[in-house]
Amino acid sequence: MGDGSVLTDLERSDEDCILRFDDGVSFNLSYVSIRSRCQCAKCKPRQENEQKIIELEEEISRLILEKPKVELVGRYGIRFEWPTGCSSGIHSFIHLRKVSEELGKPLN
Repeated sequence: MGDGSVLTDLERSDEDCILRFDDGVSFNLSYVSIRSRCQCAKCKPRQENEQKIIELEEEISRLILEKPKVELVGRYGIRFEWPTGCSSGIHSFIHLRKVSEELGKPLN
């Protein structure tokens, strides 16, 4: 079993997804949570403090939320292609684990 730093499976539904990691731990995580923690050069500065994060989450929640396409990026991350909003961020598996632990619902 791994150390939880590798995403082994991603199960997508219309509003959220289930992320499974190599240590056997799984999380249910909303797309709003993933989008609000985007690490691209445009989105990251909008997460400098709690107030900016709240504003970004409110902006994202007003967008039409559709299930994104997903593309594997090397052996370390994935890119979500959102029908609306930013699609340039690469979400490393380690970053997704951190967001899952912070904002997701553990399933194990």
